[in-house]
Amino acid sequence: KNHGEYYLKQLELAGEEVPPPEKPGRQSEHWTAEEHERFLVGLSTHGRQWPEVAKVVRTKTLLQVHSHAYKYFQRLQREGKGHLIPPPAKTGGARGKEQWTAEE
Repeated sequence: KNHGEYYLKQLELAGEEVPPPEKPGRQSEHWTAEEHERFLVGLSTHGRQWPEVAKVVRTKTLLQVHSHAYKYFQRLQREGKGHLIPPPAKTGGARGKEQWTAEE
């Protein structure tokens, strides 16, 4: 299991509502507080690996997650909290998987 699945299992065990898997073609751009919270969990767990973050969010498309991250990072910069933004992932390794170095 990955951390996103663990998080969802913890929600379930706590009796909280677990979001349904993403529905193809969902057009809603508005993010709920719960979706943003799952985005933050995915971001802290997977960094800028957007497909993995989208799996944690579950109710937004990959493009919506990436766009939300971009806007969120812009807001952090405006508020002087740029140090909270994870470094850009480096590409390389097996099949182009993103990898970070120890310095990041």
